[in-house]
Amino acid sequence: MPLYTYQRRGVSLLRRGFSFLIAVKPGGGKTRLISTWFRLTARENLHAIVIAPPLVIYDAWTEELDNQAIPFGHGHGETFNAACEAFSRGELPVLLTTPEMFTKLEAKREVLRTCRQLVFDESTKYKDASSKRFAAARRILKRYWKIKQVVAMTGTLLPKHYLQLFSQLWLVGQTEVFNTDSYPEFRDRYFYTKPRREYEWLFFPGMQEKLEERIAPWILQPEEHEYAEMPEIIETAHHIDVPDRVAKLHRQMDRDRTLTIKGQDVLAANKGVALFKCLQICSGGVYRYTDPNDPSSGREWLPIHQGKQDFIRDFVEGSGSNVLIMYTYRSSFDVLKKLFPKIKDLREPGSINAWKAGKLPVAAGHPASMGHGLNLQSGGNVIVFYDMTPDAEIWWQSIKRLHRGNITEPVFVHYIIADFKGSKDQYVLDMLYRKYENQEELYRRLRVLCTS
Repeated sequence: MPLYTYQRRGVSLLRRGFSFLIAVKPGGGKTRLISTWFRLTARENLHAIVIAPPLVIYDAWTEELDNQAIPFGHGHGETFNAACEAFSRGELPVLLTTPEMFTKLEAKREVLRTCRQLVFDESTKYKDASSKRFAAARRILKRYWKIKQVVAMTGTLLPKHYLQLFSQLWLVGQTEVFNTDSYPEFRDRYFYTKPRREYEWLFFPGMQEKLEERIAPWILQPEEHEYAEMPEIIETAHHIDVPDRVAKLHRQMDRDRTLTIKGQDVLAANKGVALFKCLQICSGGVYRYTDPNDPSSGREWLPIHQGKQDFIRDFVEGSGSNVLIMYTYRSSFDVLKKLFPKIKDLREPGSINAWKAGKLPVAAGHPASMGHGLNLQSGGNVIVFYDMTPDAEIWWQSIKRLHRGNITEPVFVHYIIADFKGSKDQYVLDMLYRKYENQEELYRRLRVLCTS
């Protein structure tokens, strides 16, 4: 397939020596942009380290670099030392490693002395400016000045808060982006807190606009019409009826953080835990911990209803397509395993390749393990959220495992929503849409700033 317009712009900028953050919706072709830049770079000048999650370096990056006929090694697991040595000798132009193994490269100075290009995929892995992971990357970039270009990549530029942009953009521009090397100085310049709400950081008047003006030149993203080149995502929420007693238990947990089922007391330690308990009730049951303050104390699943089971059985039987089912709770996968004995969890060895080959009529995945970079689009175009997750980043990343750059058909996303007043299933879905729209609004403002 030919490159998208934004990919051609990105390759041109990279070949001219620029460093920046690529903010493109998951599946929009970030990996291909970088691999094309690698291919067009003279072999003697290509000495790149790519940092990405383990599944991504073995799946998306391995496949992409193979397609571009670019030699590489996996700086991870059993091949870590051999790949590092080959990279240091100039035998491999690209070294693929993980955030955890990248920190260990501080002890392999010859590797970092060889490096000229650094690619962080996914930059939100470095969103915490106080993390050891960011501190290690920072030390490396300050010490090894021969690293000429740094590129960061993300599909979710704003996971939770603008504060998380500091470390991601520092990687590509260091002090040039915010005119400071200090995270506290950056934070206190743009944000403030109110008394007794010290963890809620708010923009000073007019500072959101100033911050966005500051970061816009450092971010590459497609124009709105360039996204239109991809087939659409078609979403459907299926509202299922549940017994009145389910809604009653749900309200009790939401209000009191406690309930009793068949003589068993179920307690939630705080409001956040109560939310997940309510989501479990929506999905069919609830976990009871021996000690509600200690998740390691042991737990049992107390079933309450089968509404989602009945729906997913009929849905898969009538789908006519391969279906990827996203679950959050182990109990939900156990239910799916009983309904579909041949179902495979994509964390199982060989299951990803089987899905991509179209050999799995039904597969299951946990959103947290399917997050970034996996190319699953060849296996099917239907995804179902059996459980709802309140994490907007992994929700959107999961959808974009199927909605990726080289597809030709729409992707169908289905949500199974327990239908009653106050349902946390519906509450979470509405919240996810709000978070998505907030990020889209940021992208739109940055596009205006970049063209003004």
